[in-house]
Amino acid sequence: MPEFDQKEKLVKDFGLYMGGSACIFAAQCAKLGLSATGVGVLGEDAFGTLVKETLASSGVDVSHMREDPFVKTGLGISLNRGADRAILTYDQSIQAVKASMVTDELLAQTGHLHLASYYLLEGVACEAVSLLRRAKALGLTVSFDTNWDPSEKWEIPPELWKLVDVFLPNENEICLLSGRKDPEEALEYFRSLVPVVVMKRGEKGAVAVSKDQRFSLPSPPAQVADTVGAGDSFDGGFLYGFLRGWPLEKALRLGILCGTHNVSCFGGYAGQLTKEGIRDLLEEK
Repeated sequence: MPEFDQKEKLVKDFGLYMGGSACIFAAQCAKLGLSATGVGVLGEDAFGTLVKETLASSGVDVSHMREDPFVKTGLGISLNRGADRAILTYDQSIQAVKASMVTDELLAQTGHLHLASYYLLEGVACEAVSLLRRAKALGLTVSFDTNWDPSEKWEIPPELWKLVDVFLPNENEICLLSGRKDPEEALEYFRSLVPVVVMKRGEKGAVAVSKDQRFSLPSPPAQVADTVGAGDSFDGGFLYGFLRGWPLEKALRLGILCGTHNVSCFGGYAGQLTKEGIRDLLEEK
């Protein structure tokens, strides 16, 4: 563990990877064959180049990723200990993203909008309701994954929930957002607000509910390198099935497979499933 007083310690390994919940989600969607476009801000630096090149090589349209010479690309330092981790985040480029960058012209070419890292994207969060209303007016479906709230206030405008089609929290997040201590109670609370709620449970799998359906599936055994991006890859897999009109249980199964494959490699994207990797699911009757 790090210690101050100028103490130096050795670590066994390190890696430099593209991070960011929305970036990892977009990469997974593109690898599965969805047409994915990212909206964001990058610095004109080595980290920005890494992000842009990784997204592009995954098949993501990066033409709406704006480069700003006066901004440093956001950086997360993830300290892993077994299946747990602590993250230190520098967020200048994240703060530079505004809801106005998601134009009506872009939305009109789109079928679905995914909003991730809500609490980090303050320039989007303050106009999120307006953004989602614009998206819904243009016929889009909307998915929402808040990720962690560094302020730990867990505030969401009540009207936002009326605009979300798929909510994708983990067990901790759904409890904190609902004010319930029991994940099952929290799940039922959001079931009354959002058409589809998917609660990620890590190595225990996931639960998906709609108004009249409920499915709970386990995660298959996995060799874990690290868990960075597992939830975001899960989101990409589930949304692939959802957008293709798959039965809820089948979409849930693909989400779990994507999340499980993600943890097999360090970083959030090297272990992601591809379209070839889900051929058996695609060929199911």
